[in-house]
Amino acid sequence: MTIPREDAARALKEAEAAADRSATAIGYERASPHLILWGVIWVVANSLGVLRAPYGGVLWPSLIVLGVIGSVVIGLKTRSRRGGRNQAVGALTIAFAFTLLGFGIQALAPTGSVVVAEGVMTLAIGMAYMVMGLAIGWRMTAIGTAVMLITIFAATWGREQFFAWMALAGGGGLILGGLWLRKA
Repeated sequence: MTIPREDAARALKEAEAAADRSATAIGYERASPHLILWGVIWVVANSLGVLRAPYGGVLWPSLIVLGVIGSVVIGLKTRSRRGGRNQAVGALTIAFAFTLLGFGIQALAPTGSVVVAEGVMTLAIGMAYMVMGLAIGWRMTAIGTAVMLITIFAATWGREQFFAWMALAGGGGLILGGLWLRKA
C-alpha cells in the first residue's frame, strides 16, 4: 500500500505543527512559575512603596535576592522533573543581566528617582518578555507588551499612584500572565 504524496505531505505538516505546539506549551510551562514568583515580588515591593515603608532602599535588593533564589529553585526543579538543560543557569544569567543593566543605567544616567529607575527597569523587563516570546510563544510577547504599556500609562497619567499601578497592574499582571501560561 502506497501513501499518496499529498497525504504524506499533510501528515508531515500536521506532525510539525504538533511539535511546535508541544514546544510552545513546554516553554509556557517553564516560564509560568517564574512570572508568578516575580509578580508576587512586584506586588510586595510596590505595595510597600505605596505605604512609603521605611528601609525602602534595601527593600527591592532584598526581594530581588529572594526572587533569584526562588528562580534558581524553580529552575532546578524543572530540570529534575523534565531532564535536559539546567534551567537554573538560565535563571541566574537573566538575573545577572538585569542586575548589570540596573547598575549600568545608574552609572551612566543616575536618575535620582525611584519611579524613573523602576520604570526604566520595568520597560527593559517588558522588552525582554516580548523578545522571549519570539522563542517561547505569542503569549509571552503579549505579557511583555502589557507590562510595557502599564508602565508607560502609570508614568504618564498615574505618576502620583505609580507604585500602586506597578503593584496591582504590573505585579498582578505578571501573576495573571503566569496563570495564563500555565493554562496553555
